[in-house]
Amino acid sequence: MKKLNVRRITAVLYAILITAMAFLFFTNDFGLVDIRKTAVIIGAGIDVDGEEVSVTAQVAIPQPSETGANTQYIEVEGKGVTVADALNVINKKTGFYPKLVFCKLLVLGESCSEGNIFEILDYFYRDDYTQLTPVVAMCEGSAAELLASKMRFGNTATVSVERLLSDEAKKSGNVSTVNLKIVGIDSHSPSKSCYMPYIRAQEQSAQGGEQGGGGSSSGQQSGDSAGSSGSSGGKQEFLCDRTAVFSDGRFAGVLTEEETFALNLLKNNVRHVFIPCGENELQTLSLRGCKGGVRVKEEGGVPEIEIYFSAVAQIADVNSAESPPSISDGVVPEDVLRAGERAISGRMDALVSSLKNSGCDALGFRTLLYRFHYPLYERYGDGLPSEANVTYKVNLRSAG
Repeated sequence: MKKLNVRRITAVLYAILITAMAFLFFTNDFGLVDIRKTAVIIGAGIDVDGEEVSVTAQVAIPQPSETGANTQYIEVEGKGVTVADALNVINKKTGFYPKLVFCKLLVLGESCSEGNIFEILDYFYRDDYTQLTPVVAMCEGSAAELLASKMRFGNTATVSVERLLSDEAKKSGNVSTVNLKIVGIDSHSPSKSCYMPYIRAQEQSAQGGEQGGGGSSSGQQSGDSAGSSGSSGGKQEFLCDRTAVFSDGRFAGVLTEEETFALNLLKNNVRHVFIPCGENELQTLSLRGCKGGVRVKEEGGVPEIEIYFSAVAQIADVNSAESPPSISDGVVPEDVLRAGERAISGRMDALVSSLKNSGCDALGFRTLLYRFHYPLYERYGDGLPSEANVTYKVNLRSAG
């Protein structure tokens, strides 16, 4: 009896399977929507107008490749009693089905600070086609006007803000970048507090901002024409060096640049930051190998909070001329290191004071009590441990 050739049969089966899959790939779209009938939302701005919610979507409309045109960007506004209702209005206005799966930025206007932000963000947690990765930020003024601003560089406001809130900017300690996931986790932790970048727009003169990043592409032309209503003068640039803080979903205040810097040192994984220090002679220290955080322990029935930070320091610049040998030496004098430690401790103390005054626990004191000292957490309840002793341990060491 002739034996079956298993290898030959396996090869034939693989060939049939590959042929069938290739046939399906080239003949079926698997339910995908025609790209020419789809509007991709890359960023959304949300404002509250009385009892209504206003959603301004920055939409990328792909163009057929045979026309040679680039992607066009337009801003479309919809109003409704909820975010979902407003997005449905955008669908009615454009004829396109707005997809949020590619949305990378959510901007809350200043009017959103009057209520609970989760009454607005609730839709994005419910929607099956929205990821939890979009960056969330609050802006000064109207989010619609921000998205419609003319840009000094980049095609759209969304692209420019994304660049300012990138991971590199976060690692340099300049911005407090968070996404939907982080905001939701922090707000529903025992601390019930969260934070997000606070965006401010500055208008530049036409002379300084004429050279943008778009050139002659149709996408740039469309973005400029759509955004002309939001900016009457020169093009815009944004500053994201402040932080909006929230307690139990409600706006609690805006941290200064120095307080934001201290918050980033303690909450984010920063890599390379700069800190000015000194009195008579000013130096700017470059800090690497940064490690910071918060510890909570019990001392005599009272919580004691320890805020710590350590880094390797190097003099990046001074406001006076020095000899080449002292520059190449690379050794940071002890008095300069101590001045740097005092500067960092001062910013951290200002941060703690500001958070206590606003009733916000953005550093997560209550969460630490809940995890490691639950009896103390029950004793203090939802209040901040204002009776706690706060100590600062900042240690800078010379790189040379």
